[in-house]
Amino acid sequence: MNRRVNNIKPILEVIAVDAVDAQAAEQGGADRIELVSAMSEGGLTPSYGQIEQVVSKVSIPVYVMIRPHSRSFCYSADDLQAMIQDIRVARELGAAGIVIGALTDEGEVDRSFLQTCLLSAQGMRVTFHRAIDSSAHVVRALESIGSVNGGNEGEGRFEYEREMRTKSESVSESKNRSSSENNSKDKSECESNSKSKSASVSKSEESVVERVLTSGGKPTAPEGLLELQQLQEIGQTLNISIMAGSGVTIEGISTIVSRTGITEIHMGSGVRHGWSFDHSVDTQLVAQAKAALIRVVQELR
Repeated sequence: MNRRVNNIKPILEVIAVDAVDAQAAEQGGADRIELVSAMSEGGLTPSYGQIEQVVSKVSIPVYVMIRPHSRSFCYSADDLQAMIQDIRVARELGAAGIVIGALTDEGEVDRSFLQTCLLSAQGMRVTFHRAIDSSAHVVRALESIGSVNGGNEGEGRFEYEREMRTKSESVSESKNRSSSENNSKDKSECESNSKSKSASVSKSEESVVERVLTSGGKPTAPEGLLELQQLQEIGQTLNISIMAGSGVTIEGISTIVSRTGITEIHMGSGVRHGWSFDHSVDTQLVAQAKAALIRVVQELR
């Protein structure tokens, strides 16, 4: 059954691993870049140099993958600190957004992790990635993300802010002590840096998850059409866009959009030379994908 869409702009996001990919995607009409490294591992955080180069060479938004390893979507405290630093650098280098996601050992959305990353993003746009497809229940996971956006379950964020305030007070006391207390001074500087970043964020500057990238909990989006349709309907009530990704081909765009009502499409190997991440993005394939997306959206309006 065809799904009607209401004046929603068709958006094509293309995976890039370097500036060559990003420029080819932009020339083909892509609306957004997801910048990653190590696609053989499912996509990890790119280097700071790659972020800076890509952002400087394209005019469309660049969203940076924030994922320190591919072992799982469960992260330690050390992982979280590394990711916060990566978010900070991506923001300073001009990235428009970040792509994040984390689960608990039980397969639920890690709300505390998500809240902390949203606070660190300081107004950047945020996509929750396909960690949702590894969750125990994709609908429950989407609703959990929505609850974090709405602040209904914001306990973790408030705890984080209280911790930062406590650290700030400690920093102030330390700065008044003798400069000869080297260990205390070093610790204070570290804490001061962390506090200064979080305290400067007003409520209006805090980020929310604006979209979820998903294949409906299935290996590929074409296999998850029923689930994607359900997620799209729920996403509309939560004010969260659903973007279909994984296994998307140019020929399959029409079916995905018409069956689910989703108008944001995420493509990787489907717009590359040889349809493989061993090769670069093909501008002509991107143009064909964008044309197919525009055409089906117009037909359904």
